Amino acid sequence: MRLSSWIMAVAALAVVSIPAQALPVTTKTLTAKSATYDISVAYPQTGVKAIDDDLAAWAKTTLDDFRKEATTDHMTGDVAYMLEVTCTVPRNDAQVFAILCEEYTDTGGAHPNHDFYTANYLLPDGWHIYLPELLDGSRGLKRISDLARADLDKRITTGPEAMSDPDSVKSGTEPWWDNFRDFVLMPNAIALSFPPYQVASYAAGPQDSRIPLAALRDVMRPNTRAPAASFDCAAARTQLEQAICSDVALARLDRQVAETYATHMRDNAAAPNTANATNLRTNQRAWLAKRDQTCNAAANKAVCLTGFYKDRLAWLGHQP
Repeated sequence: MRLSSWIMAVAALAVVSIPAQALPVTTKTLTAKSATYDISVAYPQTGVKAIDDDLAAWAKTTLDDFRKEATTDHMTGDVAYMLEVTCTVPRNDAQVFAILCEEYTDTGGAHPNHDFYTANYLLPDGWHIYLPELLDGSRGLKRISDLARADLDKRITTGPEAMSDPDSVKSGTEPWWDNFRDFVLMPNAIALSFPPYQVASYAAGPQDSRIPLAALRDVMRPNTRAPAASFDCAAARTQLEQAICSDVALARLDRQVAETYATHMRDNAAAPNTANATNLRTNQRAWLAKRDQTCNAAANKAVCLTGFYKDRLAWLGHQP
């Protein structure tokens, strides 16, 4: 079943009425078509520059990345690779503008694939907020992991019509930020979306979990716009740590590198990929040492760190 109808149903439940302060929403669409790909990326625009620029950049990157994949991987005689992205707006009020997008791809495999993309913007300025900036470090991550797992266990792993099993739910709700990347900040809850395979089989389709904000109140960060690095900024001691914790963009890059590295390590932890994990760990330590040595000596530490992080993300993006 296509996900668009499921997303529209969720949106209809989430937005009963649109307040007077709601942003006007129009839809733009990027398309590209050739013998090897057929791409359509539809995304909202609101009139708020920060939101519109961010979503336009995401849409372009999504199209460009898929076109590159199709051009590189497509075999002669295969049907064209297809990507269709559609978005809904589950929240649009004076405090938050949030989108929930369906990414539907077909690359000629056993079945099409589905994924989500979400983005939450604080108003009036359109500040893009991420979950590690809402929840307080490992405490917040563990709390949302525990609550999502308990909710899913109760609803989809029990009874005669169970759609999953406890092991699948446990695997998909381990306390890793990436497991909860698809979220919408509702007025009284965090609404999580899980694509097929994350917590249930493909046949069971996508799943969702709604975590009341009241259950997260004591693990919410007091200032959601303050930098949130991969480490505890309250314990920052070195000049580089302090530089990272003084800049939201740097803190986000630091977190992104740490999370991408951790994902690769998890993926390679089991045999026969343990050698990959060992090599990656060695390389990461060498990179950290070089980053520290170079940027400690740099006049502008923020610029130095930014370059190191962006280069590292590009390198990690090409690792198995």
